[in-house]
Amino acid sequence: MNALYRGLLSFLLIALLQVARVQAQSPSRLIDSLKTTLARKLPDSTRANTYYDIANAFVKTSQYDSAQHYLDKMPPYCLRSNYYLGMGYYCRLNGIILNNRGQYNQALPFLHQSIDWFTRADRPKHVARAYNSLGLLYKMMGQQNQRVEPLLEQGIGYVRKSIAINQRLKAMDQLVDNYINLGIIYEDLRAYDRGRTYFLRALAINDSTHALPSAYPVIYNDLGANYIKQKDFAPAVEYLNKALAINLPQKRISSLIHNYRNLSTAHRGLGQLPLALDYAEKARQLLESSPYKSLAASVYSELARVHEAAGLYPKAYQFLSLQKGLEDSLMTLNKAQAIARVEEQYALQKTREVATLNAKLQLDRARELARIQAEKETEVAAIQAAERQQIARVKTAVSLQKARSLAEIEARYKTKERVHQITELNAQNQLQERLVQYMAAGLFVLTVLMGLLVYQYTAIRRANRRLSEQNTVISQNSRQLADQAQQLRTLMKELHHRVKNNLAIISGLLRLQANGLEDESVVQAVRVGQQRVEAMSLIHQGLYQTDQVTLVNMAEYLPTLAQNLMRAYGYGRDTFDLQMDIKLEELDVDVAIPLGLIVNELVTNAFKYAYNGDQVPLLRISLQQEVTTSAPPAIVLEIEDNGPGITPDAWRSRSSRTSFGKRLVTSLTEQLEGTLDLFVPKGTLFRLRIPQPVHT
Repeated sequence: MNALYRGLLSFLLIALLQVARVQAQSPSRLIDSLKTTLARKLPDSTRANTYYDIANAFVKTSQYDSAQHYLDKMPPYCLRSNYYLGMGYYCRLNGIILNNRGQYNQALPFLHQSIDWFTRADRPKHVARAYNSLGLLYKMMGQQNQRVEPLLEQGIGYVRKSIAINQRLKAMDQLVDNYINLGIIYEDLRAYDRGRTYFLRALAINDSTHALPSAYPVIYNDLGANYIKQKDFAPAVEYLNKALAINLPQKRISSLIHNYRNLSTAHRGLGQLPLALDYAEKARQLLESSPYKSLAASVYSELARVHEAAGLYPKAYQFLSLQKGLEDSLMTLNKAQAIARVEEQYALQKTREVATLNAKLQLDRARELARIQAEKETEVAAIQAAERQQIARVKTAVSLQKARSLAEIEARYKTKERVHQITELNAQNQLQERLVQYMAAGLFVLTVLMGLLVYQYTAIRRANRRLSEQNTVISQNSRQLADQAQQLRTLMKELHHRVKNNLAIISGLLRLQANGLEDESVVQAVRVGQQRVEAMSLIHQGLYQTDQVTLVNMAEYLPTLAQNLMRAYGYGRDTFDLQMDIKLEELDVDVAIPLGLIVNELVTNAFKYAYNGDQVPLLRISLQQEVTTSAPPAIVLEIEDNGPGITPDAWRSRSSRTSFGKRLVTSLTEQLEGTLDLFVPKGTLFRLRIPQPVHT
């Protein structure tokens, strides 16, 4: 969810600051070419390098999710072919991605592992690069923690390790980069003179060897910024003009924005306010026509200061508000990341506690059953011994009685009557013996049954008592877990409420900006951005009004979104045929947000181009679950209008691909791992098929 919010906030900043102009060309052709290479049969190391090149191209355009997708495919091919260098590339780029996302603790082990792999591959120059990346990582960690000196000092130590290796290898290009980074870290420690020393050392190496010509504008700009921080503005202007002279013909947009902003600060320090205003305005114009929106906060801050110095307070307040808005957006992103980390830790703790309780319960049950079985065997043995003694006594008593009876019969009868009596007595003795045997067997069975009943009753009482105590402990733990879950739901609802309020503020700012613009195409671009903001705001509004903080009611959300767009484009219920077929009523928020943005873009496209007034306009939106025996379940979204239609070739044409809405739909479709198809039956029909996630 964190990756999703980073992408969405990036789109919001572009919508707020960009007035419809052409952005820098993306490396999509390179990525497409590399993807085509993957279709061929390749050696493992070549395939791993291809995945790395695709991931690196995505990193350069800040598409970290796509980069991670291709990067994660590298290890099996590297390990299978003992390609240690490829594993080093994999770990280092993982560390860079996590560093750029602000996940510094997760980036550390990857960069350390990259050093190990590069060492095993005997590539000291790559080891030096990894140490340099570690130094930059500790610099970022030190900045995040309000310039904590131990972290910055640790970063200096890693850069110095890189310098030692590069000096031994005479890798002058990497030494130039090392000294620039070392100077920047010393500036974070407010050791400006020492930082300037390393900038000048990098400049001297570049002058003597021309190892890294592209570093000149960076060094000049860093020297200018260094002099500005020490209030020495005249040499700052000299170095900044040198950087400007290199960057202008090469059209290095990011460096030019830095140049203009720093030149404005330097001329403001010299009291040359007209020049300062001119350079600040150039920085703003270049920023708003470029993709480098991470520089917006510093540019708006300088605009606010220079207008304040010139006494233009309304303008100063306007730019200060824009700066604060960007800072609030970044603060909201940091809060979302913190809550996501708390949620992950809570889920892990809950799983561990439940597993511990289950294991303890199963162990106690096993021990109790073993003890009961042992007691049962002991009691059965005792009963069998008592039974044998009782049978022996009965047999002895019967034998004695029989002998006595025979003696009396022999003494009393000496004739045939005595023989007859003996015969009868023998019959009676046999009958009595059988009766005694039956009684002994019945007594034995009764004794065994009584013993088993008493034993089972006692064992059950003891087991019930232990289970009752364990159930009490489990109930208490369950109540604690339920309380923690309720607190987490409250935090999530508060988060959604704040996100909704922030989106409402951004929507209001877009509306105000649109009212102040005169170019109709620019106004339309800003209003489309406002509609995207309101599409996401509806989702967060629904989430904080219900206890289901991770599920979005699509049966309410999609009709509301469509009706809002219908009213925005001037259609009423009586003059418009809006058909909604929502069979899949709830979706996870990670799927609902990008899906809502896609619906917003495609419906907006229909309102803008599909209806010419010749017939009653129709729009059908369908969302349902597709279940087939030949494929896994999927989510299917259909958006259909009765306009003149657009052919698939026209949709895929160059002019269509360069539109922001088309790129947004394509990016979100890739993010959802879905496929978007276009049909032209009697109008235009878009069908989006998304694999439905399996919940375990």
